[in-house]
Amino acid sequence: MLRRRFWLKAAMLSALAPISSVGLAQQAFSTNGAENIDATHLVELETQLKNGLRVVTPEQLQFVQLVVLRVRQGIVPRAMVNLLYKWALERNPKVPYPYFEYAMRALSKRRGIAL
Repeated sequence: MLRRRFWLKAAMLSALAPISSVGLAQQAFSTNGAENIDATHLVELETQLKNGLRVVTPEQLQFVQLVVLRVRQGIVPRAMVNLLYKWALERNPKVPYPYFEYAMRALSKRRGIAL
């Protein structure tokens, strides 16, 4: 009985050891996928935002154009726009624009950027 209990504990401990070290290794080297997107974009930013966020009203189009202008001026980082774009699509793939606008305004305000 004691021998069986010993082997059971040994098996459980040996099974848990690799899991914890793998988790730490992945966290230490994790990167943000939106920041990995560099200058090799296949689509212009304005086209990506208009089509991907499903812009339908003139007010929405005006906001997207303002964001694109701020990115071109170097005021808003492209990585931030990419991150919020991906987040909005994950949040609601059918209607992502409201999530993008809300997050963009909130994060810009927090960073002191006027939109």
